[in-house]
Amino acid sequence: MRILIVEDNQKKLDKLKEYISKEFPDYEITDRQSYNSATKEIVLNYKNYDLMLLDMSMQTYDISEDEMGGEPEPLAGTKILSQMYLREITVKVIVVTMYENFVGTKIKQLDENLRNEYADIYCGYVFFSHSNNEWQFNLKKMIEESI
Repeated sequence: MRILIVEDNQKKLDKLKEYISKEFPDYEITDRQSYNSATKEIVLNYKNYDLMLLDMSMQTYDISEDEMGGEPEPLAGTKILSQMYLREITVKVIVVTMYENFVGTKIKQLDENLRNEYADIYCGYVFFSHSNNEWQFNLKKMIEESI
């Protein structure tokens, strides 16, 4: 089983990777940290993945010594889902977010929209928090249901 994690917050990414490695030790994990690198990875290598954990908000480009990340993309995750849909990429997607609002849209409404638009690949969302571990139970359950 191979998982692509798309997350630009390093602390959150580390916690996700640590948890998945502990709960699902046989899973291979790849990560991308921006809209551009994630889109390129899933478009070119989608056959390598069974599941994607997708953040909704991220930088346009990977941050490096030469690049500051570009403009923040508050709904970059929906753009990635749209690219997957257009290319008929059927990798299952779980959104993992720390935010309850996205450019005036509440997470519940966004969840409903994603279920309607991407029913074949969108599995739902997990609300991530650094202050409690409830997200771990919800993520484990959702991963087990999606595979």
